[in-house]
Amino acid sequence: MIPTPVKRFFWALALSLLVHLIVTFGPRITLPEYHPDPVLQASIRALPPPEAKRPKPRPRPTPAPRKPPEPVATSVPPAPVAAVEPEQTPAVAQAPTAPLPVSEVIEETPITMPEHAEVRYTLYKGRDGFPVGRAEHTWKRDGKRYSITQVAEASGIVSLFYSGRHVQISQGSITASGMQPESYWVQRGQSADKTDAAKFDWQGGQLTFGSGGDTRTVRLPEGTQDLLSFLYQLAFAPPTEGSTRLHITTGRKLGSYGYQSKGEETVETPIGPIKALHITQLRQEGEENTEIWLATEYHYLPLKIRFTDKQGSVMEQTVTAIKVQ
Repeated sequence: MIPTPVKRFFWALALSLLVHLIVTFGPRITLPEYHPDPVLQASIRALPPPEAKRPKPRPRPTPAPRKPPEPVATSVPPAPVAAVEPEQTPAVAQAPTAPLPVSEVIEETPITMPEHAEVRYTLYKGRDGFPVGRAEHTWKRDGKRYSITQVAEASGIVSLFYSGRHVQISQGSITASGMQPESYWVQRGQSADKTDAAKFDWQGGQLTFGSGGDTRTVRLPEGTQDLLSFLYQLAFAPPTEGSTRLHITTGRKLGSYGYQSKGEETVETPIGPIKALHITQLRQEGEENTEIWLATEYHYLPLKIRFTDKQGSVMEQTVTAIKVQ
């Protein structure tokens, strides 16, 4: 039996001979050529700053062709042209201002009447001036709205024969032309049949007056007043010169009356002498007549009123106190 080391020797020898035989006499095997991979190198560099974009040049406007200068006479030298500096464009364009309405452009007549006034009177009857009662006017103005109230009643011994009060109320607005009454109400005593009223419809141009269901509607003339408002219309626009004509309603009828100024006078009153503008009604003989004295130092408020009827009977009221606020 062959020992193991000897067997290993013969196996190695046989394997070596087999390899040589295959290399020498076997097929030719070509192996691919070996090329080492190239070595890559990397480095970090700062990027160059981006180029600023330049705005595209705006095309210059083509200058308008200049008009050739007119020929100048050789005898007259041309006048020198003054250098004109270019106008500076404002930073912020301002919107055009819209024109104001006509009603806001025209300045209205200022209201000179006070906000509140109380005028007290003593009533006299006859040319001898016998006191028969008292009266009071209360004037109130709230902005362009007005209210006038007159209350008259008998006093003294006369009150034993005549009871009740005579009340008048006028309400409306004040315009640039003066008083514009809207309603007038008068009560002569306690009976309902002695109550009259007038309604002014300025938009419709109609005046309705009368008592209870017995009323009339007529055309409303411009500037029509009532028995109270006409006194303050004269105070608002006193006829210092010439004459003026007013349409006045009594609550029972509508009439046209003319008034003229008689100039300034000094009226003796229980509170002292007061300067007044004397205004009298234009009338024919035998007609009713009204005279008014307006206190020039008290907003032309009615200072004294004298009424003469067709028979010549006189009723007069004279101021005893004036309170203006």
